[in-house]
Amino acid sequence: MKKLLFLSTLALFFNSCVEVETGGCTDIYADNYESFADYDDGSCYYSCEDPYAINYNVSSNSYYCEYEADVVFYEDVAAAVYFDNLGINFLDVYVGNDYVGTLNATLGFTYTPNCYPIDPDAVHFTLQWFDTQSSTFTWSVRDGSGQIHYNGTDIILANNCLPMELTFKKIQKYKASK
Repeated sequence: MKKLLFLSTLALFFNSCVEVETGGCTDIYADNYESFADYDDGSCYYSCEDPYAINYNVSSNSYYCEYEADVVFYEDVAAAVYFDNLGINFLDVYVGNDYVGTLNATLGFTYTPNCYPIDPDAVHFTLQWFDTQSSTFTWSVRDGSGQIHYNGTDIILANNCLPMELTFKKIQKYKASK
């Protein structure tokens, strides 16, 4: 009995000396920073404070602001006539290496299509990026054989609609640069 009492007292003494660590969010920039936390347990969440961001005031485990904008590719009439004379009926539009849509190469626009409502004859897509209100993107327009007829790098601003007119002059400029 004395041994049991001694062992119980000894166990109680050792348990009272053990420090229990508390997990929590230790990032002072997080919305849920916990000053009492001993270690970061991955529970931090953040809110983007930029009203131009699509995740404005939305709590998430990401510290980034997210942005997006719309782009519309279309051809002018002179470019459509040029492709019709070459017998090219369709053009594929790529942003970076990603295919975003196909244009009827023989259909020229006499107006600038809007982002909304979406014009079914134009190629419309939404570009997304992080951390800044503007971004650059690289694009190319290719025929069915993979030959590039246009390409470029452009700047886009968050929450805007960027009309990208593919003109006969751009074809000539691209060809002259090769």
